[in-house]
Amino acid sequence: MSEPAIAGEREEVGPARISYVIARLERAIRTAINERVREHGLTTLQYTTLSVLGRRGGLSNAQLARRSYMTPQSMSEVIEALEDKGLIQRTRHPNHRRVMPAQLTPKGMKVLEACDAAVDDMESEMLRDLSEAERVALYQGLVSSVRALHAGLPDRGL
Repeated sequence: MSEPAIAGEREEVGPARISYVIARLERAIRTAINERVREHGLTTLQYTTLSVLGRRGGLSNAQLARRSYMTPQSMSEVIEALEDKGLIQRTRHPNHRRVMPAQLTPKGMKVLEACDAAVDDMESEMLRDLSEAERVALYQGLVSSVRALHAGLPDRGL
C-alpha cells in the first residue's frame, strides 16, 4: 500500500540512494534487536555492550564506548545498569587506579548467549531471500564500505 500524496510533494524518481537504504535498514535492525533482547531485560545498547565484551573482555569504559558507538557518559549508564543486573563485573586495573575494566559474569555469558541466538534468528529472517554466495558478497561489500570510510573493522580475515 502506498502513502497518500501530499499537495506540492514531488513524486519519487529512481531508486533510493544506497546510504538511505542502509540508514533505513539500520533503524529496522535496531528495532528488531530491541524487541528480541527486551525479553531478556536488556536494551539494544546493553546488548551491544555485552556483545563487545563477549568478543573481547577487559575493556575500559572509554574503550567500550568507542567500540559500541556511544558517548562515555552513555556508556557509564549502561555499565551501571549491567552491573546492577549482575551481568558484568569490574575490577580495578593493577597499573591504573581510575581504570576499571569490565568482564562478563557467568550470568552475563548466559544472557548474551540467549540474546545472540535471538539476533541470529533475526538475521536469518532478514537474509532469508539471499543465497549463501549473496550473503558472503553482502558481508564483504559492507565490510569494505566500513573500511573505506575509516569506521573500523580491522582486517582479521572474513
